[in-house]
Amino acid sequence: MTNRQLAVFSVCLLLLATGSPVGATPSGNQLVIQSVTYAGSGVAETGANTTYLWRSEPHNQSVTVYTGNRSGRYQVCTSFRAPNNNTTNTATCQAASFSSSGVERINFSFGSVSSEINGAQTVVVTVENGGTVIAQRSVSVYVMVKTGDDDGDGLTNEKEIKIGTNVSSKDSDKDGLEDGEEVNNYGTNATKADTDSDGLRDNQEISLGANPTRKDTDADGLTDGREQELGTNVSRADTDGDGLTDIAEVDVGTDPVKKDTDGDDLSDSEEVASVTDPTKQDTDGDGLKDGKEVTIGTDPLSKDTDGDGLKDGKEVTIGTDPLNKDTDGDGLNDGFEHRFGTNPNSRVLTGGLYLVLLSLLVGTVLLVQRNGTSWLPMVLGGGDETSHEPEPEPPVQSGTVTTDADRVLQLLHENGGRLPQGEIIERTGWSKSKVSRLLSKMEDRKQISKINIGRKNIVILYGQEPGNTDNTSEKPHKSD
Repeated sequence: MTNRQLAVFSVCLLLLATGSPVGATPSGNQLVIQSVTYAGSGVAETGANTTYLWRSEPHNQSVTVYTGNRSGRYQVCTSFRAPNNNTTNTATCQAASFSSSGVERINFSFGSVSSEINGAQTVVVTVENGGTVIAQRSVSVYVMVKTGDDDGDGLTNEKEIKIGTNVSSKDSDKDGLEDGEEVNNYGTNATKADTDSDGLRDNQEISLGANPTRKDTDADGLTDGREQELGTNVSRADTDGDGLTDIAEVDVGTDPVKKDTDGDDLSDSEEVASVTDPTKQDTDGDGLKDGKEVTIGTDPLSKDTDGDGLKDGKEVTIGTDPLNKDTDGDGLNDGFEHRFGTNPNSRVLTGGLYLVLLSLLVGTVLLVQRNGTSWLPMVLGGGDETSHEPEPEPPVQSGTVTTDADRVLQLLHENGGRLPQGEIIERTGWSKSKVSRLLSKMEDRKQISKINIGRKNIVILYGQEPGNTDNTSEKPHKSD
């Protein structure tokens, strides 16, 4: 016999021993068991691979045999065999006469199942002829008692069949809760691991204190599963107690587990109410945290609350009042004093300087008049002591800058009539020597005056010197 013939012969023997799949129609004289089915009140449930039987109630077993062209008398037997055990219980057999019609059905009726048979079983059905097995088929069954609890989960077998749980598994849906707990204690679905479909398994929700039958336990707009991802409390709508619900914080981008996301001493809800940025400590960028501004009364949305030219943070640093343009009440705003080096916190110091300057100017004028010589140009910035002072030029108008002097006059007009000499150098980009020569000429023409405050030279429009109450007696003339 060749290898091919041996293989075919082996397959034929296998088919004769095990039968064909359900619904298969063999050819020739091959006899096979096509199906084994159950019916009656004793059938608790018919699963895809297993039939569940009540031990104490009757059931019918129907065996379908394909006879092929065979006819004659045969014996059909059925018996139970425990899993992983080759021992077969006493078989129930009945004679059957097969004709060559092709298909025969043999029915068995049972009033109950032996008390020795419990749980998962294999039912073996055979067709025999003179003690020789012609065909055989095996099916799985599960034998149980209605009032029993085979898996010990707290539910009777009858209850489990009714609700669709597995009678041989304590946790049918593998969610970490026994079927009895789910049905009797929590009201969850024992066949669904996540009863409310919120992204958390039922046992997770129980351990977190959430309701496993509600997607959003605390009704804050976030599912319990999402809250677990964020680290928020699934049973508290405002986890951090800052006045904003967890979903509101997610929407605005703050941390729902932190009252003050940016650490500026204002709670997130306070910032939302005041329209400051709850994710930024210093909303207006003035050097003060938003919370500090609220405490001292400045505007956290304005860099310079009092509009004096100094940022609120700078004023706090140097000790001026960020709510008062002129902290010392000397007539000069804090920003101006800070730029020119005077003390914006002391009117005495500033006033004293002005008095000294005025005394020097008055003394110089009297000296000139007494000696009959023109020393004033020399005192104020150079020139011949006998030279005659030209008439002052009128202030330059916007848009008429034609000379370097016009440029200086324009800068002075734009900055309240006074600027440090160093700032003129910085703004024009001219050299120190050029600016010094130009200012000396302008001072001779009575276009500007120069005074010293501290170590700074301050350039002032002529007629606007400190203490001058008559700015109209002499009008500066336009530069050449």
